[in-house]
Amino acid sequence: MQCTKILTDENNKELAVHGNYEFPCAVYFSYVSKYTAGEIDWHWHKEIEIINIYQGTLYVEIENKKFILSKGDSLFINSEEMHFMKMNTKEECVIISFVFNKSLICGDKGNNIEQKYIDPLINCKELSALELTKEDSKKLAQAYYSYSNNILGYEIIVRNILSEILLNIIRKNQKLLEKSSNNSNIDKERIKCMLAFIHKNYSEDISLADIAKEVFIGEREALRCFARTIGISPIEYLLKYRIYTAAEMLRNSEQPIAEICLQTGFNSPSYFSKVFCRMLGTTPREYRKNKVKSDIKNKIFLLDNK
Repeated sequence: MQCTKILTDENNKELAVHGNYEFPCAVYFSYVSKYTAGEIDWHWHKEIEIINIYQGTLYVEIENKKFILSKGDSLFINSEEMHFMKMNTKEECVIISFVFNKSLICGDKGNNIEQKYIDPLINCKELSALELTKEDSKKLAQAYYSYSNNILGYEIIVRNILSEILLNIIRKNQKLLEKSSNNSNIDKERIKCMLAFIHKNYSEDISLADIAKEVFIGEREALRCFARTIGISPIEYLLKYRIYTAAEMLRNSEQPIAEICLQTGFNSPSYFSKVFCRMLGTTPREYRKNKVKSDIKNKIFLLDNK
């Protein structure tokens, strides 16, 4: 069953385990509409991710880079890069994702493949994300077909295709990789800490000053840091996180709306309803009612198509 929310720790690192020791790669076929508001919220993971658009169009943001991907397009997302995705139109968007540990490509630690090729790639902050070629997309379709149909040797096919795609990226960016330094990205570390603070304290009465203080910077620098990395203000992100958490509670619990309002940091039910409506296009009451109807329809669909 597809998940409907990316679960993260206090630093926005995704908690899900992708693949296993025997085959350190996970492959997902995901309907973006199943996530709250059709958005896959900000998160990161150690694994490299390569996505292919199977249907519709997808908006992707990775720090200060923005992409609009259409059917057949593919995107490389580097290890430990914060990223956000959402449906670009009201049309359903379906994505195929390959999320894999570098050990799938390198094998044993410390060998030439890791040291000469893969580590320089994943440590290159200039290559946080890269749109792939149409030829790469065709290869990904072949990899997905092998995986989803359990073709004999699909593990080798998937590994070889992903290795070939990474090699193409390395070849095309050889000079950039040679010049790239391993200096830490200050904005990246700051934003992780500030988002972690919001996630831990969203139910409390927190201010811009509180968020900035978490990383020992002023309010204006906190505003600039958010603008440079995720494109919205700290307070707007706080409101969004509160509303999306409330939406999950409306969908998955029977708690009264007034209680959910208070538990997600809103002191005024009318303001809660106003912000909820602005962000999700409906009132909390209607959202709960429509989600129940949608779940019933999905169950009927699954029964009819067994």
